[in-house]
Amino acid sequence: MRDFSVLSDVEFEELVGDLLGAEHDTVVERFAAGADGGIDLRWNISSGACIAQCKHYRKSSFSQLLDSARKERKKVESLKPSRYLFITSFDLSVSQKDRIHAIFAPWMKGPGDVWGGRDVDALITRHSEVERRHPKLWVSTGMQLFWALHSDIANRTEALRQRIERSLPKYVVSPGYQRARDILASHNVCLISGPPGIGKTTLAQMLLAEYTSMRYEPVEVSEDINEAWTSLRRETPQVFLYDDFLGQITFAERLSKNEDKRLSNLIEKISLGGSSKKLILTTREYILRDAKLNYERLNELDLRYHFLLELKAYNKADRAQILYNHLWHSDVSLVCLREIAEGGYKEIIKHRSYNPRLIEYCTGAAFDTESPGYPERFKSTLDHPERIWKVAFEKHLTMEQQLLVIVLCTLPRSVLLENLQEAHTALCEALGVVSTEASFREALDVLEGTFIVIHKDADRNTFVRHLNPSVTEFALARIAADRRIIASLIRSTVFFEQLSELFLYGRGGSFLRPGNVSLMAALVRSKNDFLQAMAATINSPSSTQLEVRLTDGPTGIFIDPPEKMENRIQFYLQVDTEWNVSPALVRSAIDLLIVRWRSHTGDKSAAARTLKMISQHPLEVDASNEAHEALHTWFESTLNKTSDWYHYANHLSHYDNVDLDDMPDLAWQFENFMDQQLLQDHPPDDLDEMKSLAEDFGLYELSDRIEEVLQDEYEPDDDYEPDGSRLRDKDDRGSDEYIAELFGRLGE
Repeated sequence: MRDFSVLSDVEFEELVGDLLGAEHDTVVERFAAGADGGIDLRWNISSGACIAQCKHYRKSSFSQLLDSARKERKKVESLKPSRYLFITSFDLSVSQKDRIHAIFAPWMKGPGDVWGGRDVDALITRHSEVERRHPKLWVSTGMQLFWALHSDIANRTEALRQRIERSLPKYVVSPGYQRARDILASHNVCLISGPPGIGKTTLAQMLLAEYTSMRYEPVEVSEDINEAWTSLRRETPQVFLYDDFLGQITFAERLSKNEDKRLSNLIEKISLGGSSKKLILTTREYILRDAKLNYERLNELDLRYHFLLELKAYNKADRAQILYNHLWHSDVSLVCLREIAEGGYKEIIKHRSYNPRLIEYCTGAAFDTESPGYPERFKSTLDHPERIWKVAFEKHLTMEQQLLVIVLCTLPRSVLLENLQEAHTALCEALGVVSTEASFREALDVLEGTFIVIHKDADRNTFVRHLNPSVTEFALARIAADRRIIASLIRSTVFFEQLSELFLYGRGGSFLRPGNVSLMAALVRSKNDFLQAMAATINSPSSTQLEVRLTDGPTGIFIDPPEKMENRIQFYLQVDTEWNVSPALVRSAIDLLIVRWRSHTGDKSAAARTLKMISQHPLEVDASNEAHEALHTWFESTLNKTSDWYHYANHLSHYDNVDLDDMPDLAWQFENFMDQQLLQDHPPDDLDEMKSLAEDFGLYELSDRIEEVLQDEYEPDDDYEPDGSRLRDKDDRGSDEYIAELFGRLGE
């Protein structure tokens, strides 16, 4: 049976009304929510009016349902319908149907006029076109079927699946959802932009859920776009979700590796390919604006493919329905619900700070949803949203727990539990705070769901992150305001990247997003200690680690990312630009990098960027020449993969100013290499780049052969095109009368 719990009572009534209209091929009237006089739905037959009453009981017992039915009898007596239907989502037995029928027997043909959940389910199966107009229901059903048939994918995406299943019931299907569906259906890519808390992530998850229900494999990209490239499967319908793809605070978080080219290449491939691949991205509006100013390729994307959806403020009807859905699916006490029903909703839905994130917080477990005065507490939170974290942080957390929230600011967005514990323990020791294994676990339990999220990957490794960006911003403000905390963070640094994270948050990503001025001022005051910590941790393990498997076993080991040292040297040069670091300190760091390059160790993309920064930096000539020689030799002697050729050719063209079509021996070597690549069953992912490289070498015949392979790689696939039917137009639900009657339900 379908899971009707994803629907609110109002949404269930709308579903039943559509089903009755389809079943009887007639217009079914729907009446405003609230005191309905015993009528939810009405339609006419030759003998008179038929009415139906809907009871969608989410957490009730049959005895409660029966009591509710008895209360309806007097209303039905006064209405005297030709036929009366009592319809509930409750899964009724035969005897239970008989008991309800006995109450309404004079107006029913028989017990069959009492519909339980299975009866509604059967009617949906008979009228599948109705189900398509209720996306929350069919998406939920389709997802459950997909997970059941693909347990391996369900396990791998467990955390994402749980987030979607939690948010789906509270979601309100708005015009933005239909626009996003249209964009994704037409262009295969949808970039959702908007202010913080507007509901970008929830909309993206809803879209991903919809395609999952249509047998697309869901892929969540968490770190960088290379995850998507690695996960691409030619024969498999896939939908990719890249939430906050430009970072949570500044775009420099995500594009520090210059991944804009890889991202634009993927967007182009998916946009121009068949419908078996979909890509959903989200970002904050101001971060997207900043990024477009700094990355030309990003600025060109939407001009070429028109896939941007900007979410704006909600209208009154949407605000009311979002609040209602959250309240209906929450555990808010009856006392508080009655206060809302009696007018408490008015100040909430018209508030200037209204957004779904705050609505979710004020209807969730971390908020007081039990005692009287609920609307006033709700409004106070909207008046001062920063207090959400301040009150809970100061009044309900121990110092050890506060430090866990704070130290997360210095670590990757999603950090391995063991690395978090190591950094947290060091910070506690620096401040003289006792932390044990047991108290650390207790801190995780206390903070989960309010300040942090804990999740596991497919291999059951545990990761921790802040609940959302507003927690990060709050914690950064605490760090900037407390000299003792920032001094201890620097002094207790375990991972080099803790320093670069703090510096990045302070400096910001561009002139439009200058960063946290207070934090940067605090770092400047601790400049000497900061530089000492950089030197002390230059060879430390990375806080961002990669899991690799040495055998076919179920688990692997974690290693540092190959670009670790390149990124650290880039950071040294950035700090030197800001603070004038000692030349000897910078040179000693570069020498470590040169040793790695001479041993062919590192990441070639990061190495090329680092050499460019070194060559443009005011360093001694010897350092730049030695770095160039080491990298040139590494690139020249390791031409084993397409990416090796790409990096070497770029190095020759952009650094050595070599014209590739003047190098016939190298062109011949490249052509032989590509001949072997094109004979493989699975051609390389970066054929676009190899085609351009062939043209640079003057190998136009090779370029044509690569183009033929590219054309064959992604042929249009119409088997997985989503249903094109549009959502039905809704009535105008923004009137004061309708909204009053809607919330009036909560007080019954």
